[in-house]
Amino acid sequence: MDKQFLEFWGNVFLWAAKGQRQMDELATWLAQGMRGLGDLTAMFQQCYGLGAIRPGEESGWQAARNSFDTAFRAYLDMLGCVPKSEYAALQAQLQGLKQKTEQQEAALRQLRQELAASRMAQGDVVSGFQELIQVQSEQFQELADRFSRLMTGR
Repeated sequence: MDKQFLEFWGNVFLWAAKGQRQMDELATWLAQGMRGLGDLTAMFQQCYGLGAIRPGEESGWQAARNSFDTAFRAYLDMLGCVPKSEYAALQAQLQGLKQKTEQQEAALRQLRQELAASRMAQGDVVSGFQELIQVQSEQFQELADRFSRLMTGR
C-alpha cells in the first residue's frame, strides 16, 4: 500500500483521537475535494511531499490526490466498505432491475393468460371437430342404410 497514504492516514487517526470534531472536518475536507481546512491540507502536503501550491502548478497536487484516492479505495475495500457513490449507483441499478423484473413478470402473466385462453379455444375447436365427424358418420350410416334398403327393396 502507498507509504504516504499510510502516513497520512495514521496522522489522521491520531488527529481524530482528539475528538469527533476532527472527524467531521475530515469528512468535509474529503467532500470538498481535499481543499480547505488548512491543518488537513498542510498534513496532506507534508505527507505527500508537496510544497505550497502555486497557480498553474497543480499537476503534483493532482498526482498526489490520484495516489491518495487509489490508496483510499484500496483501504476501504480492505475494510469491506463501499464508497457512497458506488453504493448509490448500485442502488439505482437495483431499482431499475426491480422495475424491469416487475414488467417482465406482468408480461409473463399476460402471456400465460393468453396461452390458457388459446388452449381453451383449441379444445373447443377439437370438440367441435369431433362433433362434426360424429354427425357426418351418423349421416353416412343413414345414407348407407337407405341405399342398402333401396337395393334390397325393403
